[in-house]
Amino acid sequence: MLRSLVPLLLLSLSLAAQPPHRTPSEDLLYFLVFGNDVHIHQADYPPALRTELSAHLRRFNAYRSKRTGIAKTGVWSMVHTTYILYERRLAAVSASPEAPALALAYVDELSPCYEWEGYHDCPESEAVFATKYQADHPDGPFSAYLPLLAAHRWICAAEGYDYEKQPVEAARCRKQHGEALAIALNSPAPLIRSAAQTLKTLGACRGPSR
Repeated sequence: MLRSLVPLLLLSLSLAAQPPHRTPSEDLLYFLVFGNDVHIHQADYPPALRTELSAHLRRFNAYRSKRTGIAKTGVWSMVHTTYILYERRLAAVSASPEAPALALAYVDELSPCYEWEGYHDCPESEAVFATKYQADHPDGPFSAYLPLLAAHRWICAAEGYDYEKQPVEAARCRKQHGEALAIALNSPAPLIRSAAQTLKTLGACRGPSR
């Protein structure tokens, strides 16, 4: 009897370990803010979003980084993979011919972490950088997107501070999150507004990298 229960127990543990199913709205949000481990099916979205989403996906898939000296193995390989994915996310949000070069420059200056490990510092540095870049380039090709990115990274930083048991800093980041999210919710881009509404509903970082 006990032996017959073992396969059922293993199956239950396997199912419990699987991540919860994401909705198409969550997939869209995570694709925009992470860009990896997300499969977007355009038929899952309302017609009002499909045209913009289709153009975004074409730019994302067509992007080829001009980055040189890319490492093939080791930690630097993971760093370069992170950098190039970040470039693609930025370059995909605008049809501006300047967007690819500006995306590379943005990532070079930011130097994003290749993994967060649940702490506040990496997402907060991205949030601070996005907020400052937006202030310095209010009419740049990333201006519709950066409030969403900042809002997401601020809530991730807040959760990092929660983990580190720093409630004052967590509250500060949540305030910043709310301010950035309010801008994203009023974005001129329907794709950004939709993702911002999903982020507001979730109220959490979550996603492929968490």
